Amino acid sequence: MSINNRKWTTFTATISLACLCVFLPACSASTKQDAAVGMSSQEESGCSEKASSQEQPDNSEKAESQEETGGSASADNAEEKSESLLSKAQNLLGAEGKSEKTTNGSELLQDKVLQMGETEPLCFPTKDDPERIGIECTVNAAKLYNTPEEAGLDKTEVLKEGDLLYDIETEAPVSPLDTSKLSFLLCDVSIKNVNLDLGELNITDLQVAGLKPDGKELRSTGLPAYFSEAADEMDGSKYYHLDIPAGQSVDAKIGWWIDLEQYKKENLYVTYNLGGVIYIQRFWKLDL
Repeated sequence: MSINNRKWTTFTATISLACLCVFLPACSASTKQDAAVGMSSQEESGCSEKASSQEQPDNSEKAESQEETGGSASADNAEEKSESLLSKAQNLLGAEGKSEKTTNGSELLQDKVLQMGETEPLCFPTKDDPERIGIECTVNAAKLYNTPEEAGLDKTEVLKEGDLLYDIETEAPVSPLDTSKLSFLLCDVSIKNVNLDLGELNITDLQVAGLKPDGKELRSTGLPAYFSEAADEMDGSKYYHLDIPAGQSVDAKIGWWIDLEQYKKENLYVTYNLGGVIYIQRFWKLDL
């Protein structure tokens, strides 16, 4: 045999031996994995046979199994029912007078935002009529002034005591009120009494609220300091009540003290049912 043929034979043998060394551990690992899988399969089979020979599970276990395998349709139906308008109204008007369908604090709901000049029917639900529309409301105009006098109002007709300004963080009334550091917001609002008794109409259902710095949560700025259609004197218990017979409308001016150090003017809204039941809430974006 020539030297070159001998070298080639040696090289080929070396390569074959190396491949064999790699192949054997791989086969061993594969065999171990297959064996493990087979053992796991046998264990699962054994557990299944053992489970079938045991007593039937109790009702709670059956219910859990049904939820995981075949209960999705029932769950969907239940969810649809829980989200119905009637269910929401029943939550609102329950025995304790509380609702579970409320926002987190007073979140600004973008799908409930209205623009200036838009007329909106507002819901006053009862158990017998959960979709009852009480009033129709339109915020026609809004303007910020340095003082009520600048807005053309007599200062003696503007409240300066009471819960007229709330702290943006604590929500506690600010007292005493230093009006020299505040601005005055005057809104022109049209209100139609659709289907309410006189005793149900109260202008404080409408509030002015401003966004906190997080841009999501609203805070009420305080109670109105001025109401042109008040049913009582300034110091009377029914100052905020509306005296509009059913089917009739009024154009009212409503004023609020605003602290522009707490709120940006572009983040102010006239709101209805602030922080209450979601489907009732409305937010008029003020164009200031």
